[in-house]
Amino acid sequence: MVRINLLAVRVSKKKEAGKQQLVLAAAVVIAALVGNYAWVHARTADLEARQSKLAHTKAEIAQLEKIIGEVKNIKEEQAALKQKLDVLDKLKQGRTGPVKMLDELASLTPKRLWFKKIDEKNGAMTFEGSAATIDDVSALMSALKSSRFFTKVELKKTAARTEGRFKLVDFTLDTNSTYTPSEPAPAPAAGAAAAPAAPAPSPSTPAQAPPAR
Repeated sequence: MVRINLLAVRVSKKKEAGKQQLVLAAAVVIAALVGNYAWVHARTADLEARQSKLAHTKAEIAQLEKIIGEVKNIKEEQAALKQKLDVLDKLKQGRTGPVKMLDELASLTPKRLWFKKIDEKNGAMTFEGSAATIDDVSALMSALKSSRFFTKVELKKTAARTEGRFKLVDFTLDTNSTYTPSEPAPAPAAGAAAAPAAPAPSPSTPAQAPPAR
């Protein structure tokens, strides 16, 4: 009887199977490493792209903040300049306004009326004076109401008196004055019916001496 030793064949097959398993395991490990590397590389590239975009956005924000700061400085400089111009304008008005107002008052004062006292405080004025008749006082009030320098004209007191052979009227009236009068009303259009004009008072100086006795 012939005997065949199959042990060596079995060992050889086991070795071959072991080699195949090792190769397969190595292939799986390599594939896993390659896949992991690809995933890490993709995530790294995405992170770098996000970081680059974030840095670009921060740079744009910084640039916008710089522009906003410059605009804010310009606005502050404009406000400061406007304030200085307003101060200069008020100083100019304070220097020339009273002169123009008093010149206007002189041109509005009737001939037979003179002032004894003029008080002014914060734009509120009080006139005390005398006139030949009450009509002269009324003419003064009408002229003041039509002036651009005076508003809210109000007669406070009148009193008749006799000085020698002359009859006089003492008066006190209040009004508000402004050194920056509004612009005059525009002239009516051609062909439009003109409103009747009030009689203009005769020009005179703001203060006249009382009639001689």
